[in-house]
Amino acid sequence: MKIKHLTLDCANLQEQKYFYTNKFAFDVVEESDESITLQMGDSKLTFLENRLKKSYYHFAVNIPIDSVDRAMNWLDKKVDIIETKDGKIQDFSNWKALAIYFLDPAGNVVEFIGRERIKSKSRTVFNEKDIINISEVGVPVFQVSEAFKIISQESGLQKFDCDASTFCASGDDEGLFIIVDKAEKTWFPTDEAAKAYPIKVLFENNNKLYTLRMESGMLGVEEEK
Repeated sequence: MKIKHLTLDCANLQEQKYFYTNKFAFDVVEESDESITLQMGDSKLTFLENRLKKSYYHFAVNIPIDSVDRAMNWLDKKVDIIETKDGKIQDFSNWKALAIYFLDPAGNVVEFIGRERIKSKSRTVFNEKDIINISEVGVPVFQVSEAFKIISQESGLQKFDCDASTFCASGDDEGLFIIVDKAEKTWFPTDEAAKAYPIKVLFENNNKLYTLRMESGMLGVEEEK
């Protein structure tokens, strides 16, 4: 699964713009008074300003597995890395992956993750250009099994790693929907509840394009014609 374009709400657009274009140096693809779109590897990320809600989400970007240490050192100079029981780099041995977490100004739980099964060349110096793509999007729902059923039936995505009652990762190493029970789960590795806010994801599976939308807690997936 390839996540082509992720759209998230934010309460303060200028804070997000400064963080991602000054503290970091992501290229701006499109910008207006209400939104900004950034290039993240092969994916795009849009923030839409909605001052009525302090929305926050979880998303991850893939990086080369052999650049994780360099990514940690690079991030350490820019953000406060969230430490886990493993330290600043979380070892997901069952996923054959290593991950680094931090918060952006909106409170989004951002993850840089290197996966053994994703083959990509790294460079001696890590920066934004080493990001491969957006690879995970958190999807908080009331019923995890029902949400997976909707996504799978409409797009053909399969289970990657699932506990049907509270957690289900759907997709593959290139792109995953992290479906969680919003009444039970927090966004790892924080204590922030996994709340549902408006979200839009344009993704590709089996050479077809689909859009996942979350509005007012309701999940829907449709094929792009």
